[in-house]
Amino acid sequence: MTKKILIDFEKIKDPYSGLGQFCAHLKFFFDKSPLNIHYWIPSNFQKYAKKIPFILPKSDVFHAVHQDSPYMPWSSKTKYLLTIHDLNALYEHTQFGTGNIYKKKLQQKIDRASVITFISKFTQSEVTRDFKLEGKKIQVIYNGISLGKTTEKPEIVPSGPFLFSVGTVLPKKNFHVLIDFLKLIPDYKMVLAGTLFHPYAHEIQKRINNEGLADRFFLIGTIDEPQKLWYYQNACAFIFPSILEGFGLPVAEAMSLGLPLFISNKTSLPEIGGDDAYYLENFEATHMRDIFIAGMNDFTPEKKARLIERSKLFDWKLAADSYLKLYETV
Repeated sequence: MTKKILIDFEKIKDPYSGLGQFCAHLKFFFDKSPLNIHYWIPSNFQKYAKKIPFILPKSDVFHAVHQDSPYMPWSSKTKYLLTIHDLNALYEHTQFGTGNIYKKKLQQKIDRASVITFISKFTQSEVTRDFKLEGKKIQVIYNGISLGKTTEKPEIVPSGPFLFSVGTVLPKKNFHVLIDFLKLIPDYKMVLAGTLFHPYAHEIQKRINNEGLADRFFLIGTIDEPQKLWYYQNACAFIFPSILEGFGLPVAEAMSLGLPLFISNKTSLPEIGGDDAYYLENFEATHMRDIFIAGMNDFTPEKKARLIERSKLFDWKLAADSYLKLYETV
């Protein structure tokens, strides 16, 4: 009898999020697999699903594709795979005094899991440090790059050279440091794309306006993939000062086009950026300016070629094949 594999793809409902992209791109390759794969997805996204029952159905293998998935297999005989992207939520819960509760719940999932995968070696090291993984099969499977080949010129096109960055505008992304930095590089403009629902984004826009940078710093909200590709292709550099990342997909995307990378040296980003990125050791504006100017003067065609070659490590087909092999193994 063919074993039934059930995958929690609920996050596909938010295509602009990292988890939404994770689900959508894995699904593209999973659909081509001969394995008996089904998807657990909200009913208003039926176009993505083979079958959506009212309750979590029985399966031989269940894959929770992120650590905060609320779903667990109901049968103790079901093999449970858990993918952990980061421990960002643990830090956020700790701030509100509920860190121990979150940690206990995640440990219970780890204890139940047959296999645990991580999207970076950094995340693996974080989890290994803070949780008990004795006897567990573990594996690092990198995310892939999903940029298409079609570009679309966006509505906002800066005149002159500009830097680009993208990501949900949240405090952990640390984007506010780009304001003082931009003041020190008057020959450049800044385009920042990403969801703007958080009050942090509104505070950044307020500062941009109050400090007279509205004609140089463009906070443009969400964009589609062809527009994002246009910005990558036309920017002179990519900058990403995030302080909490389990992977850092925008860094890998910019790398695939050979852009000079100016990124934080925090969490997983050095693992993704490699030796040819330029690292921000702190976020004081003059330091950032000095790293940027030195990097732009140092960047060569050879560095660009090495970045593009490194980006091949991050491939959705390779990731999908690794997950499919795990399904078969368990």
